Amino acid sequence: MTNRNTVIELKRVRVQRGSRSVLESFDFAVQSGERVIVAGKNGVGKTTLLKTILGLVPHQSGEVTVLGLPVGSRKWLRQRRRLGYVHQDGVQVDLPISAYEVSEIGACLHTTNPRKRRALVEEAMRLTGCSHLGGRLYSHLSGGERQKVSLARCLSQHAQVLILDEPTTSLDPASRRELMELLKRLNEEQGITILMATHDPELLTREDWRVHRLEDGEFQPGGEEVLLSLMQPGSVS
Repeated sequence: MTNRNTVIELKRVRVQRGSRSVLESFDFAVQSGERVIVAGKNGVGKTTLLKTILGLVPHQSGEVTVLGLPVGSRKWLRQRRRLGYVHQDGVQVDLPISAYEVSEIGACLHTTNPRKRRALVEEAMRLTGCSHLGGRLYSHLSGGERQKVSLARCLSQHAQVLILDEPTTSLDPASRRELMELLKRLNEEQGITILMATHDPELLTREDWRVHRLEDGEFQPGGEEVLLSLMQPGSVS
């Protein structure tokens, strides 16, 4: 039986991509309020795991439950806005759209009332420290600024869980540290659960995140070998 504080749970999940079995009899759980990192080299299935949780990649067998609802069920489809997803490049748009408008995408999932929508966006941008970027074109922002705006988009839809796929890949060291501190603050002050996939060795030295190493479709023992395996030459493609 799922613990009432469990927000993400996979039981005996198998995911096949083409002829390749990416996850096999896979078990995983994230508790409410946790900060969790899934680490591993490129190609081991980190993104597949995240997209399975989001319902973007189907699982062939097993159970995937998010916020107490089976992923893919009608009830879950009505509640999936409670999950916020941030890709490594943020929102990919070529249109002349402002940072405010990108943030507003999330609010549009939450309400059709213009006044309420504006209030949601303004609060989300304040919490992520990007209010001053509202009028700027999103395509002209730096990598770190884009990630802040992407997080604002998630907060404006009242996301209770943030799922991030390689969010620090394009960031310089200062922006990387700033993003990690922002995530920690959102977790501690707003109670948002965070699940992040990364191959960034620097993030694995943080003691305030629970870290799992994904390899060969299952979690391996952690500790120093997580860091060492990701620092090997040619380990990241």
